[in-house]
Amino acid sequence: MSGLVQIDGLTPIKKEDRKTSKVMLLFPPEWVPTAPYLALPSLTAVLRAAGHTVIQRDINIEMYDHFFTTEFLIWVRARQAMHLKALQMKEKRGELTEQEGGQLAILEQVMTLDVFDLAARAEDAKSVVRGQHFYEADKLEAALNAFRETMQFISAAYYPASLVFYPMESNLGYRPGVSKELFACLGDEQVNVYRDICNQLVLPSVSKEKPSVVGISIGTQMQLIAGFTFCKMIKETFPHVHIVVGGNVITRLQEELPNHERFFGEVFDSAILYEGEHALLWLIEALNGQRDLASVPNLMYHTVEGIQQNKEVYTEKTTALPLPDFDGFPLDHYFVPERIIPYLATRGCYWGRCTFCDHGQGYFDQYRGMTAQLVVEQVKALRDKYQCRHFLFADESYPPALFKRVSQMLVDQNVGIKWTTLIRFEETLQDQAVWDLAAKAGCCTLYYGMESANERVLNLMDKHAKKSVIRNNLHQAAKAGIWNHVMAFYGFPGETRDEALETRQFVIDNQPVIHSVELFYFVAYRHTPMVRNPDKFGITIHKQEEYDLPLDYYYTLNEPVGISCLDAMQLCEEFYRNDFQPWAVRVNAREHVFLYISKFGTNKLPQIYAQRQTVGSSDSVSGLVTWPVSMGEGEDGKEGMGRVMSHGVGS
Repeated sequence: MSGLVQIDGLTPIKKEDRKTSKVMLLFPPEWVPTAPYLALPSLTAVLRAAGHTVIQRDINIEMYDHFFTTEFLIWVRARQAMHLKALQMKEKRGELTEQEGGQLAILEQVMTLDVFDLAARAEDAKSVVRGQHFYEADKLEAALNAFRETMQFISAAYYPASLVFYPMESNLGYRPGVSKELFACLGDEQVNVYRDICNQLVLPSVSKEKPSVVGISIGTQMQLIAGFTFCKMIKETFPHVHIVVGGNVITRLQEELPNHERFFGEVFDSAILYEGEHALLWLIEALNGQRDLASVPNLMYHTVEGIQQNKEVYTEKTTALPLPDFDGFPLDHYFVPERIIPYLATRGCYWGRCTFCDHGQGYFDQYRGMTAQLVVEQVKALRDKYQCRHFLFADESYPPALFKRVSQMLVDQNVGIKWTTLIRFEETLQDQAVWDLAAKAGCCTLYYGMESANERVLNLMDKHAKKSVIRNNLHQAAKAGIWNHVMAFYGFPGETRDEALETRQFVIDNQPVIHSVELFYFVAYRHTPMVRNPDKFGITIHKQEEYDLPLDYYYTLNEPVGISCLDAMQLCEEFYRNDFQPWAVRVNAREHVFLYISKFGTNKLPQIYAQRQTVGSSDSVSGLVTWPVSMGEGEDGKEGMGRVMSHGVGS
């Protein structure tokens, strides 16, 4: 990021002189199938305001909708039968490898399933999650189980890939942090299900619409394989189309992309870093010959001289941006019975000091926000335009002052929405009236990054939250009827076992006011203050040559003064094995819990929790319980709670 220069923007082109283009924007799998992601509607609003034609497609929800159809499942059965026949012939010749033997066993097993019965149950499950039966927890659980069973059936056709409905843990056997494996996966017709999704859902649309530019937003590492698969296949089929990628992960990889010229031209033509609304607009104008490509801020692209990265960075002025434009999105196809729309009042984090966090890496500038009046005006406009009363306030952490003012204005103006957001534990939020007002304003669920319940560790993290404040905030929010979801982790460098267990004991002691919990282990994300200054935190960062697209690093402690990575993982496993039962839920998507509270008006929802059953002499927990992934080889090559197992691509 050194050497980059921030600019105020480029001179607008007069309306009468502006050339217009047709642009297709794609959001790839995998993401939650319960609500739109905000990236495409934000880009679309700016492009349409400038006169461009925009087709925006949420391929993530289209994929899940497509998966659970009779047509697709019959197609999958034909693919399974083709693989089965080939493997049986190899078996007769005595040529089966060990992996092929495993594949044969799986295929023989799934071929006994009635595909028409499975398809009927999957179609019924979609009706449940989109209708009023959603609010009957037993029926919702059965529907989610049907989705999971269907995904296992689909996985058998892409062996050894494991395709998962929720949470997003699908594994194609290739590590996205290793460019060699990422490239290999893009062309792997056996495991890469996204190739078939591209052939069936994406390429026909590009052929029909004939856009001059295709933009693909990649917000998470889980989307890298699908997003790059779409890019490569579109480029091979329509070489004249300019393909541009953007999103948080692309920004985080900006130092690595210039080392891989193969990406440029073979996969995409250009990349937009940081915020993309006006950068994409100016790129389109440059492609139309109305600007110099070298003048477009936030842009990385390829010339005969190699990879170029323009030094200027443009930061969006949030108060001047148009309302996000969801027109063209399949708002009634998400797996929820009520429309839910994301909304962003701030960019960056108002605290912005946590030493373990790199969420702000997607922004060149840090925190910017809008006034409470503008927030409420825009929310009302979205409510009315899209007939939607449920909102995800997608801010990194909702500022306390804005939290109070927006709540008051929502009540004063009788806006009548329900909402959820992420928030910090704050001393300025210790008045019960604040929480009562938020609940009256429609706040249903809140997500807190507690991280630790030990104040010494919190100070090391630069969070500076007091244990008494955390406890008070939780009790007051719960008393107001708000659902509290607490996130924490073990293993911050320097944390002792006793301090880690203090966090465990805190969540157990406060379980009645902590309605759901995620407890994980510390990960050294590459753009955090800790990784930039490892000596200050007593750690050594280990970079492995093959991991040339890293988003996090393996680390070790310089002195044995705390728990190690493996210790933290084991403590985490122990928590889920021994302590998690009170929080085990059958309804485990955030948006699903949000809608249940909105429907029933209380955070007391015993029907959504899994029940402990006694089977013989042992106990078991029934229902859909989200456990951490199994111990295995992680992306760093070390033992850890990771599912990504490399195919072992050769040099």
